[in-house]
Parts: sequence; C-alpha cells; structure tokens
Amino acid sequence: MKDSVIKKFSVKEFDSELFTPFTISSGSHRSLENVLFTLEAAGGVKGFGEAAIATHITGETRARTVKSLRRAGELLAGRDAANYLGAMCVLEGALDGNRAALAAAQMAVLDLATRLQGVPLYKFFGGKAPRLKTDITVVIGGAAAAYDFTLKMRRGGFRIFKVKTGSDMDEDFRRLEAVKKAAPGCAIYLDANCAYGAREAERFINDLARRGIRPEVLEQPVPKDDIGGLAYLSRRLPMPVCADESAYSLDDVFNLIRKKAVTAVNIKLTKLGFLRAREVWALARASGIKLMMGEMLESELASAAAAHFAGGLGGFDFIDLDTPFFIKDSGMRGASFLSKDGVYSLDRVKAGIGVVPGAGR
Repeated sequence: MKDSVIKKFSVKEFDSELFTPFTISSGSHRSLENVLFTLEAAGGVKGFGEAAIATHITGETRARTVKSLRRAGELLAGRDAANYLGAMCVLEGALDGNRAALAAAQMAVLDLATRLQGVPLYKFFGGKAPRLKTDITVVIGGAAAAYDFTLKMRRGGFRIFKVKTGSDMDEDFRRLEAVKKAAPGCAIYLDANCAYGAREAERFINDLARRGIRPEVLEQPVPKDDIGGLAYLSRRLPMPVCADESAYSLDDVFNLIRKKAVTAVNIKLTKLGFLRAREVWALARASGIKLMMGEMLESELASAAAAHFAGGLGGFDFIDLDTPFFIKDSGMRGASFLSKDGVYSLDRVKAGIGVVPGAGR
C-alpha cells in the first residue's frame, strides 16, 4: 500500500474554557465546543482539521457535525492523499449542508497532503504574505471592561481593535469611547452582527464621527437578507461595508458583487470550505472588493489554517484571527509561530498547518 493512502480517521469532540464570555449581538459563548477530525495515511503521517460550531449563526449543531465527519472519514478511507483535489471535490457534494464539517474535512486533507510533501500550507496557496497580524476583539459588555481589556491588549502589542456592537447603542458609544481612550491612535473595526437597520447604522456611524471615532471597516451592520441595506450603506458611508452573514455561499458573494451591494467581504473557511473560499477570493480580487479573513470561535489549529490561506493567497486588507487569545488551554501544540501580540509568522512552519492536538485530543 502506498504510504499516502488514507487508512484511518477519527472524530472527537473538543471543548475548552474561555477566559471571558465571547458575547456578540446574536449570542454568547462561555466555552469552545468544536470537533476535531484526524486523517492518518498508511505511512503514519497525520492531517488535522477542526470544525467550529456556531449554532446561533449557522444553525449547525455539534451532533450533526460529528455525524457528517464520520461520513467524511468513511468516504476518504482508502483514497490516496496524492489526489487531494479529488478528495476535496467529493467532500463538497457530501457535506454541502454542513459547512463546519466540510471545512474540517478539507482542512485535514490539505494538512495531510502538505505534510506528505514537506511544505507549509501557506506555500501551497502561493506564499504571498508569510507574516500576518490579527486584530483583537472587544466583545459586548460594559465600558469599564472594554477600557481595561483594550489597555491590556494595547500594552501587549495589539494595534487594531474590533469592537462588537448592536446590543445597546448608548452603551456602544460609551464602549467605543473607552476603546479610543485606552488605545489612542489605534485602528478600530466595527462588527454589528446584523443588529441594525440601514438608516440606524448610518446614524450610528455619523454619531461616532461627531465623537471623533472613525472606524476603518463596518462589518455586517444589517440582517443577512437585507442586501438593499448593505448597498445603501456602501454608497453612503466613507469606510468599507463588509458582508459576513450575508456572504454564506459563493452564490451569495457573486450576487453581492454583481449588485454592487458591498465594498468588502469576510471569508470564513467555516462558512465556505476551502474550495469555495478560494473562488470568493478570486471574485473579490477581480472586482476590486476588499477582503477580510475571519473565523468563528476556533482554536490555534483552525485559526492557523485560515492564516495560511490568507497569507498564501495574499490580498487581504483585514485579518481577524484572534480567537486563540480567548481560550484558556486548547491543548494544541506547535503554535509557537503565533506571537503574543497577534503575529502569525508562517515562515516558521515546516510542513502543513504546523499545529497538532495534544495528547488526549
């Protein structure tokens, strides 16, 4: 048997406590509750993937994702990782209704293939930008907590703060003023997670400008189906308006760009899988649309995979891959290429993604 033939797979639930609740306008997480997927080739080389479950956003559940990944393992067993593209295409059809599982299975295939080749994943995607620096998220909460968190992270080396908004507008003003005070001169991104109407979002941005706060990007200000609202804001606001929840599929992004509804798109592997994400990148680049590389609540494994994708292809304007900094102990090993100030130094990875689950994972 060729040493690149997939002979084993495993599916395991993966839990980890967070330092602080990760609260956005549509829900809150106190822990990471994901699924790990492992492929092993006949020669003993392994590839790893992670499925990030975001039920309140995508409707996917962990039970369904576990079932889908077991099916993926059965489909992949006996296939040669040398035909990684064929394997990924099979997964596209089988797991289209469970994108978290699709992303994890394709991640494991690519990790295995690039480990077998002895090349880091970012070089597989083109090797354009081996160093990326992420923002850090200020979750919904009180102004005092926002100030303390921002000050701590600024002193630690972060210079871009992504502020979640949409729960209480008056409190959002206070939180944003606290962030600006704690991190003067630093960049601010806004993410409303579908919380506003279009005109309400416009008033919010105008009121922020009167307070001297000018965000560099506004992410998903309106409900996901309000394409007209996105288009209105894209015409009216000075900063890029970025689709996230509205950009759940390749078809979504094709239509958003065609209708000139947005000026930026957030690519998340968990929403799209790797093949569709690559096509979204191509559409956006061809149309002059700005790009954000984002994620759900993911450990160092999936976060690093997203960094490899963005760093390999290049052309990303906003990097939002910060959730490892909210996890107490993921048990992942090998992520020393991610610095404490949020820099992914992908050129330090020898092969694959560079991150492996620790013992017991």
